[in-house]
Amino acid sequence: MGIVNNISSNMILGELHKNTKKKDKASGQLALGEKIHNAGDDASGLAISEKMRVRLRALGQDEANVKNGASMLRTAEGAIQSQINLLRTIKAKVIDAHNDTNTDVDRAIIQKEISQYYDEINDIAAETTFNKKLLLLGNTVQETVKSWVVLDHAEMVEDSDSLDLIPNIFDTLDHDKYGNPLVGSFDTFGSASDNVPYDGYNLKTVSATTITGYDTAATTTATESKLHGGSENTPNTIDIDLTGLNNAGLDNTSFYVRYRYGTITYVLTTDTSKNYKNSGNAYEINISGMTNSQVASAIANKISSDLGSYYKAEVSGEKVTLTTKAPDSTYDNKTYYNSTSYYNVAGTTLSGGDYNAGVNRTAAPATGWGNFRLSGGADEVGHYVPWTNPETDQTEQKYVKDKDAVQATASKSLSGVPSGSGITLSSSYPSYSTAYLVFVDGNSGFQNDTANGYWTVGKDYSGSRSLAGMTVKLSGGTVTFTSNYAGASGNSYGITDSVAGSTATSTPDYYTATSSLSGITNHKNAADGDTAHWDWDLSGYNTSDANKAEELIESMVGKAFSRSYNSTNYEFIDSGKAPALESISKINGSNTIDLNSIRASVESGKTVSEAFANLITSKLGSSATPIKNGADEITGVQINASQPGTVGNNQSVIFKEGGLRSYTVDFASAFNSKGVSDGDIASALDGKGIRFYCATDSAQWVNVQFVNGINPEDDDRPTSGTESLDIKTFVVDVSDVTDVKSLVKTIYEGDGNKNPQGLEDWLTNYYRHFFHVAADYENGSITIYDSRRYTVLNDSRYLDRQEKGAKIADGVLDNVVQDKRYVYVNDLVIHHTDRSSANIHVRIPQTTMDHIFGYKVGSYSLDDYSVLTSEKREELLGTDGPPKVEGTLDKGLQYLIDANTLIGAQIVHMEHAEANIITDQESTTSAESVIRDADMAKSSLELATAQILAQSGQTMLSQSNQNSSNVLSLLQ
Repeated sequence: MGIVNNISSNMILGELHKNTKKKDKASGQLALGEKIHNAGDDASGLAISEKMRVRLRALGQDEANVKNGASMLRTAEGAIQSQINLLRTIKAKVIDAHNDTNTDVDRAIIQKEISQYYDEINDIAAETTFNKKLLLLGNTVQETVKSWVVLDHAEMVEDSDSLDLIPNIFDTLDHDKYGNPLVGSFDTFGSASDNVPYDGYNLKTVSATTITGYDTAATTTATESKLHGGSENTPNTIDIDLTGLNNAGLDNTSFYVRYRYGTITYVLTTDTSKNYKNSGNAYEINISGMTNSQVASAIANKISSDLGSYYKAEVSGEKVTLTTKAPDSTYDNKTYYNSTSYYNVAGTTLSGGDYNAGVNRTAAPATGWGNFRLSGGADEVGHYVPWTNPETDQTEQKYVKDKDAVQATASKSLSGVPSGSGITLSSSYPSYSTAYLVFVDGNSGFQNDTANGYWTVGKDYSGSRSLAGMTVKLSGGTVTFTSNYAGASGNSYGITDSVAGSTATSTPDYYTATSSLSGITNHKNAADGDTAHWDWDLSGYNTSDANKAEELIESMVGKAFSRSYNSTNYEFIDSGKAPALESISKINGSNTIDLNSIRASVESGKTVSEAFANLITSKLGSSATPIKNGADEITGVQINASQPGTVGNNQSVIFKEGGLRSYTVDFASAFNSKGVSDGDIASALDGKGIRFYCATDSAQWVNVQFVNGINPEDDDRPTSGTESLDIKTFVVDVSDVTDVKSLVKTIYEGDGNKNPQGLEDWLTNYYRHFFHVAADYENGSITIYDSRRYTVLNDSRYLDRQEKGAKIADGVLDNVVQDKRYVYVNDLVIHHTDRSSANIHVRIPQTTMDHIFGYKVGSYSLDDYSVLTSEKREELLGTDGPPKVEGTLDKGLQYLIDANTLIGAQIVHMEHAEANIITDQESTTSAESVIRDADMAKSSLELATAQILAQSGQTMLSQSNQNSSNVLSLLQ
């Protein structure tokens, strides 16, 4: 029997299986909505889809991170805003404190409040957190700022002394306050040849022969040049003519003689036993038995004896002629001789009358106290101590009082003192004085009982009065005596127990009356002689040539002249050379004559000689007269004596030359010798400097430091100096210097930009000491000088006089040295991608007070930012200048505002990042959906098709199987 395969059924079965699988796949896609269930569905599509799903998970976390980051930044922003509000409040408090309606006590209270605000700002910085992470304290250095360290001692700034501007004359000089020698390459302002060795200030007399146009006719020595040409003055004469008077007619006549310092009255008498008012016997002239000629001689002899320095007395017969004489040269002229206020003789009368002596005083018995003195008086006790004068910063001696002077006193009880008893009070300081006091019953006050010649007071009175240099005070039955003047002198004040009586006496007709002497004539005939003079001959400058004007100015500047009869020094300066030393006075108290005006006068057409003469006469007035030649041209000036007469021949003109305590730093020569070109000046000076020391204080010096540029972001330089070291440092930015002239100009006056203040203005208005500076722009030098126009090394007022006076050295010796300050930020990472290297760095500035105010902890503290002094308040608020200075508070507010602005910008960054992440999420989701999600319509069609085909296949297979069974049954 054979087996036959049903091939058609097998084929139908295969198709059925395929359609079943298609139906299952389509139904699966419809059930899950995805067309890819496994790699078998679409290997590459599944790989791409899975990567996209990983990306979508990452983007979801990125979004969460960015939202958290933005929340963190908003937390920091709110904290900084609170700090801004506090700083605004602090500024309002500082403005309040700067108002002078507040007292120091008020400002101290305001400062306590401000200090609390400072602490609160620091607390906010230290306590602001997000998820326990500190936000306002930095963890990363954002930038390094040049800062400063303030030391308690001075150090040489590294390499600042290598410029060699100052020659090394002394390796060591003077000592510091501890006795240690000062080390450095010093030179001194003064020299061994100074008036006071090494003092530096000199005022020397120079010979008139060194002066242009000096008077060749004058007698001239090394120290003076005499005036000449003065002739005798004619004195006044006064006649006393006794002609026609007999002896009896002259008896009891009187006259007075006036002289420079007073008046004497003379009486002619034949009886010297008589008494005359206002005239002692010394001024009585006994004419008993004399003829008129003899009387004239007696008068002349008496006046010569008494007033020989003022009058020359000569007799001719019965006439006395008095010729006026000057007691000194000042009064040797017509004006004084003819003045009756200085010289005069005239008849006068004296009245007669009674002579009264003594006073009437009723005696009073003793009180029972006995005689006694005041006691306990003591003089003031004190001592001298070194003291720093705040106006000059100089150490001087100051008197310090240890104990006040004490008034002498004494007290007595009035109990048992009899009514009507009294005491005598006497004192000797400040003058002798005596008073009498009687005690009476009752409470009447002090009364002057002129009838009895004493004071009275009731024993029950309560009050006081000053008597005989002491205060007598009654109170509660006790009387206290106190000297009016404190001191040991009060111990000599005494009280005598009782009042001694006295009686006034009177002698009738004691004085004899006189009549006025006649025959006196004051001729007032004095006349002046010629006035001596000194001629300044400038005939060689009788031209309007500007070069000749410069020649004369150059020869005169720095010189001075005075006259022997007048202490005023007239000193020639030249303001046209300002700010050079030629424009500065060098003699203390001199009256300056500015030669610069000669230039303008010559330019206007005047001759040099006329311009100079006009300048001198404008200063001396009538003491100077222009000299003219035959053509009526002014060719010089005549200096006249103080008065006419030969006295002027003894007067002189004295020429002087002053030299300030100064030192000239010649930059031009120094750069030439070192080969420093104009373009290299800034780099050559960078970091270098000089320092100069006060002549009278070892702890007081000024540094001048050069820098080649200043970074505006660098910390402000602290003030130099300590409690024991008076150091001042002036910084010059030379970055814009183009040549030596611009360097000197920048040092002296600043440049209005990087150097808003020049050294001279700084020394004058900030340093406020004796040092000043002059500058010679054309020659490239500055001159540092001490404005004290007198010697100091021999002045006992200065206790710290230096061995060789003021000195100067290369290098900056300072207690403020350069350092670094780090500016911190909190650098935080916000991950917004699935890669570690791709993220957002947010930076939150540190907002502690040292960062807000910009100072280095250790160099400054918050105590330096107080309202207790005007200077510190100005630092906080700033000044309009010049130079304009931004206040620390405004800088701090700007720092915080910038910090919040930065945070705000970073928040915006976060928001944009979040938006980008959302967009990325949407795009990725859409792309992944295209790859993986099923096409519902297509899958439904495929399912229906597969189902139909499967059902058809099953039917066909069933039929095929049935046909095969029929065939088999036929074979059975």
